[in-house]
Amino acid sequence: MILTVTPNPTIDRVVFVRHFQLGRIARGEREVVGPSGKGVDASMVIHELGGKTVALGFTAGFEGRHHSELMNERGLEHDFVSAKGYTREALVLVDTAAAKQSTITASTLNANTDHGAELVRRIQRLASRAWGAIFAGSLPAGLPEDAYARWLDAAQGAGLVTLLDTSGQPLREGIRGGPHYLKINLRELKALVGAPAGIEDYPCCGASSGRKSPLSGVEAYADDDGLKSLTERLVSQLGNWAREAIIVTLGQHGVLAVTTEGHFVARPPEVEPVNTAGAGDAVAGGLMLHRSRGEGWPSALRVGIAAAASVVSGPRTGVCRRDEVEALAPQVTIQRID
Repeated sequence: MILTVTPNPTIDRVVFVRHFQLGRIARGEREVVGPSGKGVDASMVIHELGGKTVALGFTAGFEGRHHSELMNERGLEHDFVSAKGYTREALVLVDTAAAKQSTITASTLNANTDHGAELVRRIQRLASRAWGAIFAGSLPAGLPEDAYARWLDAAQGAGLVTLLDTSGQPLREGIRGGPHYLKINLRELKALVGAPAGIEDYPCCGASSGRKSPLSGVEAYADDDGLKSLTERLVSQLGNWAREAIIVTLGQHGVLAVTTEGHFVARPPEVEPVNTAGAGDAVAGGLMLHRSRGEGWPSALRVGIAAAASVVSGPRTGVCRRDEVEALAPQVTIQRID
């Protein structure tokens, strides 16, 4: 079983419009509503792929009850701690004409150290039935920025394999908890090494040698040289940022996994994107499920990438189809980087 911990879950309202413009009324063509939050998304993927999972985190208010009802509709087991305020709602605005989307949300949940302690007790109670735990997403107001480090320590003390997926200061503090796996995107990676997002050259990332920074954008990873350059830098952080693996999502170019068992890039199949929200969470859910089954990194990455491809081809956040994942998995290409 895989536990997921989502401290700041959301209810996602995905609204599809055409030619959105600020200052004008936008009439949606359709709307879909579902439970979300990075760990919740991962739980939905694990559940759809036949794995056992329990979603944990914090919840509050009428919106929190609605969030629980939405998870019940999908058959997801959950055990959320009641906190203060109310569970967030997120508007995912998809402009079908521009093929772009934006997410609007606000912090409305509040949790304190007592709520955090109760969350730890629930993790420890479930740990005997679980293989691992995914800790993912932002922290609500009221919690210390090192909360993830504390929770990781408790989970690993209970024998769980852990994956961390967050950003900002909670990421910088969280890696002090020594997660087994760290999953980040390029923007989060730039922030972690100290390079502001969008910068083209930065001394810590190769500019001093006269080369273009390997963190300058996803297009840098379309060729082997860019991947090898980034891999070299990530290898030096194994044992520092994560114990066993650093997993970097590269958008349409797939995923780079630098692990103690080898280094791999997984390239996705071509699909028509509908809603890209939750794609990275699908990678986390799919690979954790298959790692829990004793599979190697190439096989686990293949399923994670296929799950992400299935997610982006549908309208709902974090929702994949098992038959579609099975069909897409053979189309994922895996390359070993020496």
